[in-house]
Amino acid sequence: MPKKQEDKFYLGNSNLPSANMEFEWTPKMVRELKKAKQNILYFAENFFFIVNLDKGKMKIPLYASQKRVLRSLRDNRFVACLASRQTGKTTMMTIYALWIACFEEDQRILVVANKEQTAINIFSRIRTAYEMLPNYLKPGVIEYGKTSMKLANGSSIGISTTSSDAGRGDSCNVLILDELAFIPNNLVDAFWKSVYPIISSSKKSKIFIASTPNGTDNLFYKLYMDGLNKKSNWYAEKMLWYEIPGRDEKWKQETIQSIGSEEAFKQEFDCEFLESGDSFIDEEYFAKLENEIKEPKHIFDDGAYKIWEEPDIDCIYTIGVDVAEGVGKNNSAIQVLDITDLTEIKQVAEYTSNKINPFEFATKVHEICHHWGAPPVLIERNNSGG
Repeated sequence: MPKKQEDKFYLGNSNLPSANMEFEWTPKMVRELKKAKQNILYFAENFFFIVNLDKGKMKIPLYASQKRVLRSLRDNRFVACLASRQTGKTTMMTIYALWIACFEEDQRILVVANKEQTAINIFSRIRTAYEMLPNYLKPGVIEYGKTSMKLANGSSIGISTTSSDAGRGDSCNVLILDELAFIPNNLVDAFWKSVYPIISSSKKSKIFIASTPNGTDNLFYKLYMDGLNKKSNWYAEKMLWYEIPGRDEKWKQETIQSIGSEEAFKQEFDCEFLESGDSFIDEEYFAKLENEIKEPKHIFDDGAYKIWEEPDIDCIYTIGVDVAEGVGKNNSAIQVLDITDLTEIKQVAEYTSNKINPFEFATKVHEICHHWGAPPVLIERNNSGG
């Protein structure tokens, strides 16, 4: 490439115009630029490319639900989007990010994901879409890297992960959060305190969150439900599996067979907030158990320790232990089961408390084990359980 021509492009890449790139404008180019700037749907359907697993690079064919979400992102400051798997929720965020970066000056856009590789993959989609735009439609490149890009109009796009210091010290105009429901609870509070002030310095800055559900004990559930119930300034958006063309009842049944249960489908595709994000017990079974509830014979430790049947030396017992942090949230629990008859396993005692710390809980486990003849015990070792 001749030197003079090479100067028009960033690092000689013909898909990356430099800041001093000049064009011989035609009436059609001017019209297209004006339409793309004014209408995000026109921009997406005519100029935004995705990588299709079967067809390779192609212009995105927007579905009705995706158009609705893009309008929501355009028209609202805070959007929590509850979305089924594989509905294009992340693509909607990347379309908005690129649209703002190309047609608004001095915009700082930050994309945050729960894993570094996920954030890099999202940014890779943005880079691909930017490179596929006609050169006359996009601002020139000042910096262009694996994790950030800066354009000649002063706008930039960068990525981060959901760590406790994500975005600290920065400010931005658009904050995009991917899969917020899957940030571990022990990190989410510090993370939110770190990222929320990023947009507080402006009355126009926006936050967009897209996630599949993961139970009810997390920040995403609260933000989404508050928006749905009009208790906050968040706008609740939803994208369901059947809004994607080609997904019908036959597709649903085949997917249920593939993932193993209807409850899993309800969470991953029907966007139901199950009480526990990874508990797929049939609801009819819960109803059956509810009808069979019996009052305990003995209650100790201010209601924490309940006994339905007294220890019997002729019975065989086993105990399961789940350990929490003891800070008033999840319970630490001890379940005592009578497994003498494996065809009719019975719960005979239970201890639950969300206040007891793990060290005191270890003593309580030891005490209750000896009360039941020191049977085999299965203790969760994750996090505090260690």
